[in-house]
Amino acid sequence: MSGRALLGLGAGFAVWASAFVALYAMLSVGCRFGWEGVELLPGLSAQRAQLILLLALHLGVGAVLAVRFRVPPHGPFLWRLSYLAAVAALAASLFTFAGVLVLSSCA
Repeated sequence: MSGRALLGLGAGFAVWASAFVALYAMLSVGCRFGWEGVELLPGLSAQRAQLILLLALHLGVGAVLAVRFRVPPHGPFLWRLSYLAAVAALAASLFTFAGVLVLSSCA
């Protein structure tokens, strides 16, 4: 068992946790500085745009992890578990952070 494969088990949820912290922090920063009132496009505020970009970045990293763990380079069992954990973390990210797309942010 390699340490790299063992770290892979938690990698997907580390990305999820990073997204949680980043989105929550930037929500607070954006509300404080009034980014909700800055309209970039009709119906798209600076606040929502930066939250969507952060979400897209984290979903992309999570997807790359899932794809990377799909092919087991060393031991198939631990890498298969890493793949399943990365897919579960990606699904959790989609479910948890989907509100960024539709909910008001600074009520």
